[in-house]
Amino acid sequence: MKGRFYRWRTAVAWVFLAALFSGPFLSYNGQPLFLFNVLERKFNIFGVTFWPQDFYLVAIGLLAFIVFIALFTVVYGRVFCGWACPQTVFLEMVFRKIEIWIEGDSNARRRLDAAPWTTDKILKKSAKYSLFFLISFAISNTFLAYIIGKDALLTIMTDNPANHIGGLSIILLFTGVFYTVFAYVREYVCTTICPYGRLQSVLLDKQSVMVAYDDVRGEPRGKKERGAGAGGTRSLWNWR
Repeated sequence: MKGRFYRWRTAVAWVFLAALFSGPFLSYNGQPLFLFNVLERKFNIFGVTFWPQDFYLVAIGLLAFIVFIALFTVVYGRVFCGWACPQTVFLEMVFRKIEIWIEGDSNARRRLDAAPWTTDKILKKSAKYSLFFLISFAISNTFLAYIIGKDALLTIMTDNPANHIGGLSIILLFTGVFYTVFAYVREYVCTTICPYGRLQSVLLDKQSVMVAYDDVRGEPRGKKERGAGAGGTRSLWNWR
């Protein structure tokens, strides 16, 4: 995949990834930059602490974010899905790139899947899924750091594992969830699971930008025929 817009998408994705993985480890005025400690009902957003009595402010902020995404979709179409959605960023800019790097493009991957199990195939599959698991493990630890804080996470990582069975179990559980989503489920998250994807049909109108089949240009279907007759593009080029 090449092109100017793909390079821009890659740059934007790296900015989002850097912000995500650095967020729980940054501090401002002695407070974590982002912390969503549900257990202690303590939330830090840009270094400002919110307690349960301030939760209505957090709720207003979340509602404003949801309204912003809805309005953004009405005006610009599925730009959020293609450029800013975490599912897209991780799948297309991390896991898919690793897959292409190890196994090749889509045609090469299909040939590899259909080929018998050889040493080369075992090595490629093992390398790909091992990297998938390690990245899923890193994502799981990052999200846990957003909930319990970096200090508590470092304690779990450096202390005797027997003292943190619950925390390690949660990390492994979410690692399995992320691994399953990005290794197997993939686009089904967008088409079947994501509620935002289901809302697209009521958020878009005829002026919204979207990639779709144009039945006016594409019908009647058939092989491309040159010189089928006079009277316009459709008579010169008959697409099926």
